[in-house]
Amino acid sequence: MNYKRAIISILDSLGANKSYTGYDYVVHGLMLMLEDKESVTCITKSLYIDIAKHYNTTWNCVEKNIRTVVRSVWNTTNTDLLKIIFKKSGREKKPTNKEFFKYMYDYIIEMDSDLCADRTWISVICPISNRYCESLSVYYTKLLNTLGDDRSKVF
Repeated sequence: MNYKRAIISILDSLGANKSYTGYDYVVHGLMLMLEDKESVTCITKSLYIDIAKHYNTTWNCVEKNIRTVVRSVWNTTNTDLLKIIFKKSGREKKPTNKEFFKYMYDYIIEMDSDLCADRTWISVICPISNRYCESLSVYYTKLLNTLGDDRSKVF
């Protein structure tokens, strides 16, 4: 799986704005986590500093800009995807940056393992960009495979 493409696709599906500086920080941070999962346990002592070094800024700026992205994602209208990734069930409080990274990391790892185990795969074209969308494909594939033998009810 192309993790960077998957991360960008998920963030786009959640309505994260690419013009936010924190958008690139989130992508880079998740890529670092995929290399070393332990980086999420020491987010201010490790992950923020690594991102700051990469982008030649301070860890405080990294933290603030990531918080902006988390806030924008949390206020998205794509509530179905929010529920899947963040297990959001009536929880109105946005996750902390650490929780955001942890949920996103878990979802990406789950996506990767599901791609290997799924019986059926659905390719979805984004109605907005008119291009293949990996996160929508994973979402609908999971939905279809969760239904199991009840697929006839959907179609």
